[in-house]
Amino acid sequence: MRVNAKTLRRIADFAWAGRVVVFDTETTGGTRDDEICQLAAAEYRCGVLRQTLNLYLRPSCGMDPWAEAIHGLSLAFLEKNGMPPAEALDRFFTFLGNDVLLVAHNIRFDMGMLRQTCLKYDVTSEPVGVETCDSLALARHLRPGLDHYSLAALIRELCVDGVNSHDALDDTLACAGVFFTLLADHPSDRLFF
Repeated sequence: MRVNAKTLRRIADFAWAGRVVVFDTETTGGTRDDEICQLAAAEYRCGVLRQTLNLYLRPSCGMDPWAEAIHGLSLAFLEKNGMPPAEALDRFFTFLGNDVLLVAHNIRFDMGMLRQTCLKYDVTSEPVGVETCDSLALARHLRPGLDHYSLAALIRELCVDGVNSHDALDDTLACAGVFFTLLADHPSDRLFF
């Protein structure tokens, strides 16, 4: 869902009266051959955290050294602690369910990696009523003129509890904090034009 004056009401409706699932991925790199190696999600109902999901995946490809330097996940750790990617993806889509707003920071990247990994492992998911919101686009729309819109910069700017540690669960919870703070800072009478 593109963030604009028209869609903000729908986003706020999901945030305060429905289901929101915020998610993040850590990957083996950023190319078409790379895969998700950590997938985390947090479910919120009416703005309240209900449950989290944190999965490590055993990728079938190598780990780019710069990616490992960022998130600290080695192939040895993933081989020991990870699960088969198809199983992890199935668990994620079960957690996601239907009739939900799916939120991520720079969602284009995370959705692209999710689709790419699903194709590689022949996992299909057809959830009903899933809409998406990019917290990066939301921040740009509601807070124009900031110098930076990275997750770390928004955590500082909005005084959100949380860290951008490049652990998928930490980043998911921080993204949720940014998402809900942005909406709370703009009451519905000012959100819509």
